Amino acid sequence: MTMKQITSEGRQKGFTLLDTVVYIGLFSLVTSFVIVILYQIIAGQGQHRNRVEVDAESNFMMQKIVWALTGAQTINQPAVNATSSVLSVSKYGFSENPLVFDVGSRNLRLTRGSGTPALLGNNRVYVGELLFEHLPSSLNAAEAVRVTLTVDSSDITRPTASTTLTNTIYLRK
Repeated sequence: MTMKQITSEGRQKGFTLLDTVVYIGLFSLVTSFVIVILYQIIAGQGQHRNRVEVDAESNFMMQKIVWALTGAQTINQPAVNATSSVLSVSKYGFSENPLVFDVGSRNLRLTRGSGTPALLGNNRVYVGELLFEHLPSSLNAAEAVRVTLTVDSSDITRPTASTTLTNTIYLRK
């Protein structure tokens, strides 16, 4: 059976060239919209993955700093009322004093005692800013350290993500 059939009135039944061109145009338009939407979904998924990774790594780094300051006996660096990119603390009853946090190879490092520094982040993120401010004790508040940590994504194949965490950790009096 062919596409065109002659009806009883003598007219041909089927698609004309104009019909075919219009249908192909509509099909191409719908297909292009679907491709654009799929591309945006895939790009959004990569950006979301990057954001989740940066947030997870920065939270992990901040938790390690809070752990070091919990039960801290002394803050060796920075001095009171000073800021530094290095934090050195000694904890009560901890055999690997001092604990030193700094940035090396664009990553947060933790050194325990005289050991070698251990990197705390993975190679897909880097520390853009690390600042420790040693706040003195007052009548109303104990001695504290204010930490500012900025972590950025380093994976250039995905959209960039960045986060800045600021936390003030008070020491026990």
